[in-house]
Amino acid sequence: MKQWTGLGSGALCAFLLGTTALHADVTADEVWKGMTDYYTALGQKVTTGSTEMQGDTLVVSNAVFASEVPEGSFSATFGEIRLRELGDGRVEITMSEEIPVKMLSKPTGTGGESVDTGMKITQSGLSMIVSGTPEDAVYDLTAPEIAVAVDGMTVDGKPVPLTLNAKATGNTGTYRMSSAAGRTLASEMKIDKVDFDVAAQDPEGKGDFSASGSLTGLSGTSDAMIPDGVDMADMNAALQAGLNMNGSFAYSGGGYVMDFKDEADTMHAQSTGGGGTLSFKMSKDGLAYGGSSKDTTVSMQMSSLPVPIDASFAETAFDIALPVTKGEAAQPFSALVKLVDLKVSDGLWAMFDPTSQLPRDPATLIVDLSGTAKMAINIFDPKEAETIGGAPPGKLESLDVHDLKVSAVGAELTGKGAMTFDNSGPMPKPLGAVDMQLVGGNGLIDKLVAMGLVPEDQAMGARMMMGLFAVPTGEDTLTSKIEFKEDGGVYANGQRIQ
Repeated sequence: MKQWTGLGSGALCAFLLGTTALHADVTADEVWKGMTDYYTALGQKVTTGSTEMQGDTLVVSNAVFASEVPEGSFSATFGEIRLRELGDGRVEITMSEEIPVKMLSKPTGTGGESVDTGMKITQSGLSMIVSGTPEDAVYDLTAPEIAVAVDGMTVDGKPVPLTLNAKATGNTGTYRMSSAAGRTLASEMKIDKVDFDVAAQDPEGKGDFSASGSLTGLSGTSDAMIPDGVDMADMNAALQAGLNMNGSFAYSGGGYVMDFKDEADTMHAQSTGGGGTLSFKMSKDGLAYGGSSKDTTVSMQMSSLPVPIDASFAETAFDIALPVTKGEAAQPFSALVKLVDLKVSDGLWAMFDPTSQLPRDPATLIVDLSGTAKMAINIFDPKEAETIGGAPPGKLESLDVHDLKVSAVGAELTGKGAMTFDNSGPMPKPLGAVDMQLVGGNGLIDKLVAMGLVPEDQAMGARMMMGLFAVPTGEDTLTSKIEFKEDGGVYANGQRIQ
């Protein structure tokens, strides 16, 4: 059911753009046939109240696009769809301003909750022009406004007090599809602004939550190759057949305000940010997902804290790429996390460092890894996933530490290294080395002792451990080379420690 939970401006545009792609042509009848054939091939059922040609326009009434899987069901009802032949080899599609949507998510095993959600999509001035040929069709969409609202929700039959609204303004998009072999789809979309608000209450009246915000300057591109005859409900089979999707999205700025309260606490938070990005890729070669943001500020007030919390980041980023297909050959993976130049307010510093003994430089965390692994299962095959229980889905073959950096309160730890793994025994045996450097570590320990945060005996133990694993190479600078050798030993600067 997750594929339905994000329905909104982008999803509606994708729905409208995708429907006519398979058999786009110059007549309204052929365009409508393309819509029904397309969704029928994807396992949906399409029903209509009536279809009637009125002059140059095919009028379709009460069209319902519905699907059902073990995990739930989905339906969208279009009161009227109008397909007008423009007389120049193009067809214009318009439709009702209100589109009811029903979604049901139900557990397939023991436990879980059944969630029944009603939604309402509204639009004003939406128009799509279909041109080209059945083998290479282009669709141009404009919509001054598209909005989505939750129109009722129940969990296990009990009403949930939830309000959710989202509105996208200034929507434009171009969509192109080639159907010579399978369906190759490419799209570009732009949205001037997205506004949202959400509010929820505890069913027992013990608390409530609300939030509102906006994003501006949204844009995105996506590409997909969908082989003929694939069942999209069986994601593993679709990937093995050649399903390939990727997309990248960006926004220029945004922010939100959030409030929460219960019987004990209250919280108010607000945030603003500069531009950001989001990207994804999925094929049998792997799954990748990433995002970034710049110039983020967060301000929070909580009744349980005596001072407000103010924080900012110059940059945040994450990027994960994982193999998803079983195979004897090693496949690549990678992971990146970046939190750059974290700053917090003086009031928060004063709670644990009232005499300002610690340097208040911005803090940074960077972890950049890659490697290879042999996958024992196909990740998207539920039956194969059950066979491994809680075991890892594959065997680690190599690991490269491209960049490790932790800097805060006057100390900085950095590292790089590379290892391979021998999986012939009961446990993987690493082979390789990691080089580490710590700057300012002893100075930080001295300050923590002076502040009374670390007892002297514990500080002495920490210094002894650093002396065991590292050697001094400069003023308050320690370096360490940790090696994993063929004999199974672990060495620090040439001395065996295990």
